[in-house]
Amino acid sequence: MTSIRIKPKLAFILMLASVCCALASAQSGRGSMHGYVGFEDLSYLEVAEKKVHASIELRGNTEFNHEVYTAKTDEHGSYDLKSVPMGQYLLKISSPGYRSYQTELYIPSDFNCSLAVMLKKEK
Repeated sequence: MTSIRIKPKLAFILMLASVCCALASAQSGRGSMHGYVGFEDLSYLEVAEKKVHASIELRGNTEFNHEVYTAKTDEHGSYDLKSVPMGQYLLKISSPGYRSYQTELYIPSDFNCSLAVMLKKEK
C-alpha cells in the first residue's frame, strides 16, 4: 500500500480553504419574519369568529432595496414572511377600523425575526 505525503504547509492551506468554503456557504443572505397581530377589542377566539385579518407589508427602504413582501394574518392572527433578503425595511401592519402600526427594522442573514403587535381601534 502506498501512502501520499502532503507537506504541512499545503495541508494547512487545504484545511483553511475548506473551512472558508463551509463558512461562506453557511450564510444564505436571507432571513424570515413571523409574528402575531392582536386587536385591542377582540379576544383570540373572536378574531377567528369574526374573520378579522390584518395586512402585513414589509418594504425595503434603502437605495438598493425597494422590494415589497406582503402577507395576511390567518384566522388566529399569525403571519409569516419567508426568505426575505437581509436588509433594512419599513414594516406596516393595518386592518380596517384600526390604527396602523409602522416601524423600521433590520433583518440580518439567517435570522428569524418575531414580532407581536396589538392594533388599537380608530377613534
